[in-house]
Amino acid sequence: MPLVVCVIPARMGSTRLPGKPLELIAGVPLIVWVYRNAVASEAFDVVCVATDDRRIAQAVEAEGGRAEMTSAAHLCGTDRVFEAASRLAGTHIVNIQGDEPRIPRDLLRSFTEELVSLDDNSLLTIVSHATIEDTSDPNTVKAVLGNENQALYFSRAPIPYVREGTAICYKHCGIYGYTAESLRRFCGFSQGILEQVERLEQLRALENGMKIRCQIHDFESIGIDTPGDLERFRQWAARNGYGC
Repeated sequence: MPLVVCVIPARMGSTRLPGKPLELIAGVPLIVWVYRNAVASEAFDVVCVATDDRRIAQAVEAEGGRAEMTSAAHLCGTDRVFEAASRLAGTHIVNIQGDEPRIPRDLLRSFTEELVSLDDNSLLTIVSHATIEDTSDPNTVKAVLGNENQALYFSRAPIPYVREGTAICYKHCGIYGYTAESLRRFCGFSQGILEQVERLEQLRALENGMKIRCQIHDFESIGIDTPGDLERFRQWAARNGYGC
């Protein structure tokens, strides 16, 4: 039987918003919002936070959650997920970014249902339709899809470039799914040039011939990358209270 493990990578050293996992929203640390949402979805057999900072681990454990301490030397969140997942014996692993507190729970369940059909050379992720504002925002990652919703490329630039006519533009949501083997393969590759220049770890998979399957879901999500994102989420929490 599949054993689906959700790992949430979190570190204090964000360049755009240092210390964001412990930023308080309605009195609750951001990382706890993400953790509680994943648990409440009932989509996973195990949920844990992977971090290199004891303060983050303590915030999760104070909520009765599970945290795994990982190396401070990891170059990206997926490498951190791999270290934690290797201790948890999951057959399938879901990586939810530690700054995505509002992924709908029914979407997480749908994601996990498709994940168990994934092969060992593929990843699964989520995109939604981008607005005009999204396309020009470098903090919003854009995606170009091919047949059967397979990703061709991801970029911070507005892609595809529309010279004439119209095109559908998608934005990427911070969630990935792997088999245990596809995660091991991904983390066995070195960072490529595209990953380094775009600062997008999913490009490592594409550069090395792995496939990325995309589910298309339109939903309101706040990926918290900047102080402005944090303030918008605080305003949402003030209106709606704790929980998503």
